[in-house]
Amino acid sequence: MNPAVPGTEVVTHVVTDFRLAQARESRLAWYFAAAYLLVIVYASLSPFSGWATPGVAPLAFLDEPWPRRWQRFDLFINWAAYLPFGLLLTLATMRWMRPWLAVLLATVAGTALSFGLETAQMYLPGRVASSVDLMVNAAGAFVGALLAARTGRMPLWAHFRDLRRRWCLPGRVAEPGLALVAVWFLTQLDPSLPLLSVRALPDAVPIPGTGFIPPRAFSTVSALAVALNTLAVGLFVMAFMRQRWHALVAMLALLAMAVLIKLGAGLAMLKSEAAFIWLSAEVLAGIGAGALLAGVMVALPRVKVAGVGIFVLCCSFVAIHLYENPLQPLEALWPFRWNYGQLLNYTGLARTMAELWPLAAAAWLWRVRRLLRREALAGARAAARSL
Repeated sequence: MNPAVPGTEVVTHVVTDFRLAQARESRLAWYFAAAYLLVIVYASLSPFSGWATPGVAPLAFLDEPWPRRWQRFDLFINWAAYLPFGLLLTLATMRWMRPWLAVLLATVAGTALSFGLETAQMYLPGRVASSVDLMVNAAGAFVGALLAARTGRMPLWAHFRDLRRRWCLPGRVAEPGLALVAVWFLTQLDPSLPLLSVRALPDAVPIPGTGFIPPRAFSTVSALAVALNTLAVGLFVMAFMRQRWHALVAMLALLAMAVLIKLGAGLAMLKSEAAFIWLSAEVLAGIGAGALLAGVMVALPRVKVAGVGIFVLCCSFVAIHLYENPLQPLEALWPFRWNYGQLLNYTGLARTMAELWPLAAAAWLWRVRRLLRREALAGARAAARSL
């Protein structure tokens, strides 16, 4: 955005106290950790229905015999699910304590979280509590904490922090937005859902062996929905970038990373004939149109970008529910090569987060817009007093 317009005093604010700067740096990891904590709780306890008193003691799962057969995929999912939590919590606390103590704290917190959720699963007939899951989750948190202790003080991590300070607004404005960007990336991890859309089956090429034949005509409505979501994400990122060219680069980088995430997840998790199910002509046209509109709007003042972003995000939320279909999570499971098991909760989580994300992003932009207006008003009053 243009640093010369009113309301940009917040952009040029400089933190002079070193200890306060260190504290603000750690807030981003706290935001990430809190957001990821909500993801773990949702994935562990969804669909949050059918609660019933177990016929045995709530901690009976600790005494159950080891399973005869091991599902390697389930073990990997449980291990990988807690690795980011241990990593983020260690990064957040390592600024306040020694690295080994931060690793210990993150491991204990991850173990306690897993223990609490496994105990809660005893009251959900549709979920299975397991001592094996508890140990694997604890191991994942421990490995993530070790990775954070090793990388948190490396020059590469310092360069990342410097890049964030140069490109983004100060922490109180940008860090919640960056956390929401991380949550948005989580919504793109399900390769069976199209890029920047929540429809379970895109208008793609016919998939052999499934009987799925896409419509012959180009779906303009689908392309408009993708364009709307692309514009919403682009305006959201622009709101906390310091300069206009920063906003353009960040928007294009965000879209490129989303494409790479979809491609990698598709190649790793889907059947070979469905690896590109997330891509279609509608997706390509929608992303191009949305990115073009966002590029034009980058010339607007930051306050107006936030205002337009709020409107577009609300429209995106409405557009998502135009495609409401209760069978979509089930339809989205067929391309996976593994047993469905926890994938039903996984794809349901991805879709639910994609539905709720526009509302959370709009609420954050509303706060940023109010902050910028308050800063602009304060600057105008100070200029009037100086006359």
